[in-house]
Amino acid sequence: MPVKIAINGRFQQRRITGVDRYAHEISKRLTAANYVIMPTQLLGQVTGHFWEQFILPANIQHGDILWSPANAGPWTVQNQVVTIHDASVFDHPEWFNPTFSLWTRLSWKILARRVKAIITVSNFSQERLRFHLGIPEGKIHVIYNGVGKPFEPQPQKTIEMVKEKYGLKKPYFLFVGTNEPRKNLAGLIQAWENLNLKTHSLFVASAGGKVFAPTTSHAESMTNVPDTELPALYSGATAVIVPSFYEGFGLTILEAMACGAPVIISDIPVFRELFDRAALFINPNETQEIANAILKMIEEKLLITRLREQGIEHASKFSWDEAACKIQEIIK
Repeated sequence: MPVKIAINGRFQQRRITGVDRYAHEISKRLTAANYVIMPTQLLGQVTGHFWEQFILPANIQHGDILWSPANAGPWTVQNQVVTIHDASVFDHPEWFNPTFSLWTRLSWKILARRVKAIITVSNFSQERLRFHLGIPEGKIHVIYNGVGKPFEPQPQKTIEMVKEKYGLKKPYFLFVGTNEPRKNLAGLIQAWENLNLKTHSLFVASAGGKVFAPTTSHAESMTNVPDTELPALYSGATAVIVPSFYEGFGLTILEAMACGAPVIISDIPVFRELFDRAALFINPNETQEIANAILKMIEEKLLITRLREQGIEHASKFSWDEAACKIQEIIK
């Protein structure tokens, strides 16, 4: 029998964030000739680890290779390829729950020694993971994330329906992300409050995460938004703001660009690698710089038009189909 890819489907039971969207998008492109092994019920952190370490390996057909797409995998399975999206638990362990941080660092050290190959999503992440884990150059591969439907410019009628649902009567700036320290939501809110704008609003579409250290950002200002409504929110925004201190890729930026939204993003190495000349860059440590960029997006119409056009063109270079083909080649 030909070797198949068994996909670690633990992610199937979680709310979709950037890492889980990657897992969903790639998995559905690989499953035609392969198979997903997933839990039969919703699992917590501890029960999820137990399932992954002890139940999952027993369900891999003999000789098949396991792909673990979401930063974790069973230690005993050597015939495995694992995707690790960034090195933030090593570079900034203070941003995470201490137990999660310790467990993840230990797990990655074990997996880095035992698995056949590691995939990551940017050259920046490859460099940081090699530094912390001592991974040989030929064992870690960079494959960029993709973007595709439903992330495309939305009809005005759809945009208006979503705006009405969330009470967005003014033009709005949009933040989409989890409430974790590295996303710098507190810095964005401070910049926004300093501006004291009456003509525009700031909409924060966010989901909390138990693995992250507490933040002092305005949790009451956050709204959980269904995944299906994100394309319309992106499409209708004056601009999308991603003021992160650290990322492995920045999938939100790519999705926003694909929907025709201009973006304001941090001037950090990974964003320069991936989005240079298609966004307005700011220093995430300077609230005044964030505020100035917001004003630019309101006042400079030519800038908005240029960023919309360049963003759509830039996003078209990133494809989930292409990413899935490259991943399958490495796994096979």
